[in-house]
Amino acid sequence: MHTPHANQKAAFNPKAWRRLLKLRYLPAWLSLGLLGLLAFIPNRLRDVLCIALSYPAALVPTRPRRIAYANLRTAFPELSAKECRRIFRCMVAVGLAVFVGYAEPSVLPTALLKRRWQVFGQEHLAKARARGKAIIFVAPHALAIDRCGLYLSWSGLEMCTMVHQQNNPVYDWFLNAQRLRFGGAVYERSSGLRTLIRELRAGRSCFFLPDQDLGRENSLFCNFFGVPKATVTTLPKLAAVSGASVLQLFSVYNFKTACYEVHFMPLSDAYPSGDLAADLNCMNQVIESAVRAHKEQYMWFLRFFKSRPTPDYPNIYANLHFSSFKKGASIDYAGRRRPYQDPRA
Repeated sequence: MHTPHANQKAAFNPKAWRRLLKLRYLPAWLSLGLLGLLAFIPNRLRDVLCIALSYPAALVPTRPRRIAYANLRTAFPELSAKECRRIFRCMVAVGLAVFVGYAEPSVLPTALLKRRWQVFGQEHLAKARARGKAIIFVAPHALAIDRCGLYLSWSGLEMCTMVHQQNNPVYDWFLNAQRLRFGGAVYERSSGLRTLIRELRAGRSCFFLPDQDLGRENSLFCNFFGVPKATVTTLPKLAAVSGASVLQLFSVYNFKTACYEVHFMPLSDAYPSGDLAADLNCMNQVIESAVRAHKEQYMWFLRFFKSRPTPDYPNIYANLHFSSFKKGASIDYAGRRRPYQDPRA
């Protein structure tokens, strides 16, 4: 296990909790205490409770639920409304299980945590590490992303992480302290790409979240599940300028084994190729393949398709049903799957 290097102190102060011992932060500290207690409850028992709670929780007509339904019905037109409801309910169960176990890496012995990780595609990680260069881990928005990401630092990789500051400084301290328990460095996202490039060139690997919709600026529209998606163009450029290897990491929580599965998959032997559009399409295809294999693990409540190439493209989030999941006869989900045609082609 690596000792955190000095650079992390510029981004995160492990002793900052002392400044947060104030009355207004009491609810946050109490919630963290509750999570700490939940970490000592046998995980099999917690899993049973989370699965049971997922049934009523999945029926609450919230906006995230409606967004998830629109995403699922549009991304998988071959699935029935009943199948989409089942995937959403399973997603809720996974999310609850990951949430109630969030404090485990902070309070449990590392030997116990080790038994909860199962690694698939280890040969791809070994091949990338053999190059002797940093690795950019392409990590889609899976529910267990944080827990599986800790495996990298635990396994001996020097990691640096660019994070977005939380609204509550107590939670911000807790998350960063947990990330640094196994070594590495944490930087605010505002530090910019120059900081990240410097760390990569120094041999420290990093996470990259490739599937967030950051708007039309600095994005290129590529098809994702048959729907045009504003895809950030950073990854190929970052890999080219830093010389780092690129590897996908997909995170899974498996109820049958009660383990966190870390799945590694290469994007391409010649990534980046120099063709930006081809590289981004390759990235989306690899992500899509992993998501199709583990549909219930993905954060379907995020608006992955909120940006549209032109106003005439269908808006999949328009006229969402407010009530419980319906078959949606009035909404042409299949009709929303208009693949993107590059006007320059």
